[in-house]
Amino acid sequence: MINRFWVLLRPMFSIPDAWCLSRILKLLSLGLGAALLVVACSTPNSQISDRATANLNGTNCRMVEHDLGETQVCGQPQQIVALGPHILDLLLSLDMQPAGYAEVFPFHRGDSFNNPSEQIPYLGNRVTTQPLNLGDRSNPSIETLTRRQPDLILGEAGGLRQNYDLFSKIAPTLLWEQRTAKGKWQENLRQLAQALGLEERAEAAIAAYNQQIAAARAEFAPVVAKYPQVLVLGANQLVDIMVVNDSSYLGEVLEGVGFELVSPPAQNKSELTTSISLETLPQLDDADLIFILGYDMSVRKQQQKATNTVLNRVIDQQTATIQPEWQNNAIAQSLKASQENRVFFVTYYLWNGLNGPIGAQLILDELRQLLLSPG
Repeated sequence: MINRFWVLLRPMFSIPDAWCLSRILKLLSLGLGAALLVVACSTPNSQISDRATANLNGTNCRMVEHDLGETQVCGQPQQIVALGPHILDLLLSLDMQPAGYAEVFPFHRGDSFNNPSEQIPYLGNRVTTQPLNLGDRSNPSIETLTRRQPDLILGEAGGLRQNYDLFSKIAPTLLWEQRTAKGKWQENLRQLAQALGLEERAEAAIAAYNQQIAAARAEFAPVVAKYPQVLVLGANQLVDIMVVNDSSYLGEVLEGVGFELVSPPAQNKSELTTSISLETLPQLDDADLIFILGYDMSVRKQQQKATNTVLNRVIDQQTATIQPEWQNNAIAQSLKASQENRVFFVTYYLWNGLNGPIGAQLILDELRQLLLSPG
């Protein structure tokens, strides 16, 4: 039966395509899954190798270090793919725009982000292009990525590590790890700037960040003097709580403003976060202020047309579970900060998902609304 199927379809394909289909039929006869077939044939080898060869034979080339090794980048990349909000933050900080983008909450199902301000949380109003929609940050569409024919692919190692070699055949690829570590975004930004030949813009962005932190330190000085100790928690439910430590990106921002982060007594100083139980919270009651970073990953399952209403609901949903749990829990309410109404619910996405200079600016803006605004 398979042979008859092949006889019927073979005239429809070129020789390379016919070979690929032949391989598919053989694999099918062995009972292998569809996922293997997609990897085998959805990305044409000629297209990938042509892109890779063009970069290797280019001019004005430089070797750029990143967390998975070194990558040669030639010329001035223009078609740049950003796989995730951290990467988008860095790219926009260099005044560059994405040609393709993949979201951590891929609720928008259109072929492109044709209205980014309604489709990309927090950063969408800074995107002036209509980048191709590559889907999920951790599992972007290889077929769509290949069709985009980018000059440069940028992402976080995490779930993309296993695809690094494949990405590198499509275009020069830079992947980074531990975006939430103190000082990491500056390192990533400088390496990205080297790949783009925009080193001066990176230094300008870092200088602007330092100026913002210094200005905020003076602005928040009265609040810090009165409420110096800050506890930062990440949680969706009280059965799973993590403390954000001072070795993190958020530690860098908040301590730059003047606050001191409260950490568990047995904290490993090198750990960015520490998991604790609900019963441990009373040991952290030195905190004058508590910020709870809510997250709700169920929003990833939503498939609806993106609008401002949907985007706002996605953001609001991030704290919809943890906030009532906290307010109705006896242990949580026994804390000094709870009793004195100094617990603030914010989104993990913004506070520990962007992890770049724009993200820091947005955090400072939210801090002003929470701590400096009348009432």
